[in-house]
Amino acid sequence: MRLIAVTALTLLLGACTSQAAPAPPTSPDPTGETTTMPPTPPLQEPFEIKTDAQGVREWRNSPEEMGFAYRRQPVDFTLTPRNTGSTPQSDARLRFVVEDMDGEGDLTVGGEGWECEGDRDIACTSTGVTEPGGTWSPLTLTMRHTKGGQTRVVVHWADVTPSVIFRYDTST
Repeated sequence: MRLIAVTALTLLLGACTSQAAPAPPTSPDPTGETTTMPPTPPLQEPFEIKTDAQGVREWRNSPEEMGFAYRRQPVDFTLTPRNTGSTPQSDARLRFVVEDMDGEGDLTVGGEGWECEGDRDIACTSTGVTEPGGTWSPLTLTMRHTKGGQTRVVVHWADVTPSVIFRYDTST
């Protein structure tokens, strides 16, 4: 019985070690040689929004909703759009749609190389070309509230429409 168990174990271990790890995917090279495919680049956010203002708390519920809470105003934010595509992108267009929730917020948007117009539906355009993974010139978003509470801004950029909630907290 012992001999059978040792023989079976030897055969099983031999079968496991003889199977090679799968080879990485390959693609044909224009010269006819086979090469290893490059790794998939990391997922990039379509834009970055940040502030240097003191006392601002940032939060994120999901990729589609993020926000900032603060007790002093006005607050300036910097939004930097990114080309997340695989080809060069020309002529950027962003829209910022302001929706008051329980607050009353006023948003102004502008930046070097951008033309922005509108009040509650602000359209910003910029000309030029940005390579894949590259960024456009930053935009400055200034939020002012006439009443405490929350204001949602839906950002329309490329094929995403995340919401940014600006909460002016007047409590003590």
